[in-house]
Amino acid sequence: MSISIVVSFVLFNAATHFLTLLADYREEREQRIRRTPIKINLAELESKFEFAEEQVAQHRVKKGDTMSGILDGIGAGEQDISLILAEIKKVFPLSKLTVGDEMVVKYRVKIGFDTSKSLEGKDISRKVVVSSVTILPSAEERIVAVRDNAGAYSAKKILVKLTRHVAKFSGVIKNSLFEDGVASGISPNSMMNMINLYGYDVDFQRDIHDGDRFEMLVESFYDESGKRVKDGNVLFSSLVLQSRPIEIYQFKNGDRIEYFDAKGNSVRKSLLRTPINGARISSGFGLRRHPVLGYSKMHKGTDFAAPIGTPILAAGSGTVVYMGVKGGYGNYVQIRHNSEYATAYGHASRFNKKFRVGSKVKQGDVVAYVGSTGRSTGPHLHFEVIYRGTQVNPSKVKATSGVKLAGKDLKRFEAVKSEIDGYRKNIPNSVNANR
Repeated sequence: MSISIVVSFVLFNAATHFLTLLADYREEREQRIRRTPIKINLAELESKFEFAEEQVAQHRVKKGDTMSGILDGIGAGEQDISLILAEIKKVFPLSKLTVGDEMVVKYRVKIGFDTSKSLEGKDISRKVVVSSVTILPSAEERIVAVRDNAGAYSAKKILVKLTRHVAKFSGVIKNSLFEDGVASGISPNSMMNMINLYGYDVDFQRDIHDGDRFEMLVESFYDESGKRVKDGNVLFSSLVLQSRPIEIYQFKNGDRIEYFDAKGNSVRKSLLRTPINGARISSGFGLRRHPVLGYSKMHKGTDFAAPIGTPILAAGSGTVVYMGVKGGYGNYVQIRHNSEYATAYGHASRFNKKFRVGSKVKQGDVVAYVGSTGRSTGPHLHFEVIYRGTQVNPSKVKATSGVKLAGKDLKRFEAVKSEIDGYRKNIPNSVNANR
């Protein structure tokens, strides 16, 4: 046998023996590891869990909501809730939290183990830690409570700097003044303000036609991020009805904001032509066949068809002289405005409990609600204007303006009017502006 064969044989046996020893060692090591008990420090393990990514909960306050209930709803602990409320109360009375206010809560969730039990069947714990609470009671202020690294909370009131802009809206009436105005970008609140201003001179059922035009200048306010947060006052409003323009300008007369026509006459008149919003005229003043009695009879007022419960407004300021049931009128209210004029409202479903005979009312106050009491075939308001004891046609009454500017006030008004006309000329139309 050659030397090379002998050497190869020896090396092969040595390698085989080594591999056998290595396999035995690995098996013995694995058995030793399996026999060794594992010790786990649960508290140390829990401490290694990090908070989940910060979450944001936005809540619009509803009737019956409380701040503690809102925080409890996201899982905040009682101690944190007490600390947060205590700090916020220092800068903001919680009684001022009202329906519609926005509340933003930022928080983190920490997942861990219940260390009071053994590993087997271990419960997973969930801990909510509130990072901050922001309350937005108005566009101008924020109430912010923030948690520091030590776990303490502090709260402060932040006044929001708003930037004022003047926006112009205009359009053609195709459906209704309200609907087309809102579609152009005007807020519903500003649109109702416009309609109320014209309520003294415009019969919205008969005076407005397709193709008539409207224009409005409105103050808009934006926050630091450029978001439009609210609309301010109506600076100017125009209705062009059958080529007849009716223009209204805002004017600050002392501390009051009032509205005047281009000549300085107040748009507020002694009587409203339409003492109800959103109604249609179902019957006018004059001789007609009575729908219940069945024969021709003088109709001494104007009927406005509207759903039951629609508010009935005082057409002018005055004193309630009758409030109760009156024959075919059903539930009836009469208001005396001066020595010559009174107005009456019939078929109401109910009265405003705030008023009674002898009460003073202001123009626009809700005095009753539409119904179908008395001799009535359906829900509507029967409205009368009484002049020196006799019913007259409401549409023919020429109500007088409350104020006519003169002297220094008229000069100041003309300067304001010139500024507003400059806005009208230079500001582009904001059709469908971002609201």
